[in-house]
Amino acid sequence: MRILLITPPMVQPNTPYPATPHLVGCLRRHAPPGVEVGQADLSMELFHGLFSGEGLRAVVERLRAGRPAGKPGRAGRLGRASRERPAAVAHLIDHADECVSLIDPVVRFLEGRDPTMAARIARRDLLPEGPRFAALDGEDDPAGWAFGALGTTDMARHLASLFVDDLADAVADGIDPRFGLARHGEKLACGAATFEPLGEALRARPTLVDEMLDDLARGLLAARKPDLVGITIPFPGNVYGALRVGRLVKAERPRTRVVLGGGWVSTELRRLSDPRVFDCCDYITLDDGYGPILALVEHLEDRSRPLLRTFVRRRSGVAFETTDEIADLGHCDIGTPTYEGLDLGRYVSLFEMLNPMHRLWSDGRWNCMSATRSRKR
Repeated sequence: MRILLITPPMVQPNTPYPATPHLVGCLRRHAPPGVEVGQADLSMELFHGLFSGEGLRAVVERLRAGRPAGKPGRAGRLGRASRERPAAVAHLIDHADECVSLIDPVVRFLEGRDPTMAARIARRDLLPEGPRFAALDGEDDPAGWAFGALGTTDMARHLASLFVDDLADAVADGIDPRFGLARHGEKLACGAATFEPLGEALRARPTLVDEMLDDLARGLLAARKPDLVGITIPFPGNVYGALRVGRLVKAERPRTRVVLGGGWVSTELRRLSDPRVFDCCDYITLDDGYGPILALVEHLEDRSRPLLRTFVRRRSGVAFETTDEIADLGHCDIGTPTYEGLDLGRYVSLFEMLNPMHRLWSDGRWNCMSATRSRKR
């Protein structure tokens, strides 16, 4: 059996979300012989797909074609005259050639691969400065007091981050209003009482962002050929991407099973009754995922084995299956997390706000560990 664990878009681009590294370590320690486990970060892949020369060129082409960015699949505010274009969209179109030529070196700089870019960026004559730079042009220039004459590298990283933010704003304002650098389709999942808003979004005409995500997922499936795909959903901003990937897996590889889990699932779907979500998956697990996914692997190899804290579709309804026969693993028994399969050099450290507390969240690599775990009482 081949298992592939996926982080869907979008999460913070500076470091891998810890769910899949922990689950991979657990499965490699406890899964039956013959089980192969891998992981992929589609959030990071989508970031690089959009914020690259090729991706940005596709964005500019869509913007110039005047395709709307209101509600995906319907006419939006950009369907009117070009004079009504949002500022970020107009800026990208006006500086398209510069932005396309600069995005790859800027991303390399934010990855830490090309520190020589710092001096050029810090001079403020290299990057096309859009709406996000407006705060730097007043009499009390925050970059001046924040970095002075010595903080060249940090100033350059701040400016480069604002450049990426401008491009992300153009994507959100002109291509897909659901898009954000650290969340995608968040409003569809926040406080939704039914599956209908997500279902409507999934049925709508795909945006360029949707098309890129679909292509990335297809390539991943073709390369890995998994028998089981596990998708973590830690936040509302991952739900739409997770369901889109899950639906594509079921369409492209009908024999491959899809399981969803994670923090959002464990808080928002505890009383799941709408079976339509199972059009995008086969199983949904709650709480601590180690035991449920191990139980699922054994269940798929021997259907007489029980499931643990798992929702499944039964006929036209939803059933919750669990057992007292399986105990959760103790912390010392989980196994060692592994980042094998994730290219850590591709994660980008954004320095968007001068607030040092915000910087702790979005800048640099985090060795994310499991701080809290659910226990059976």
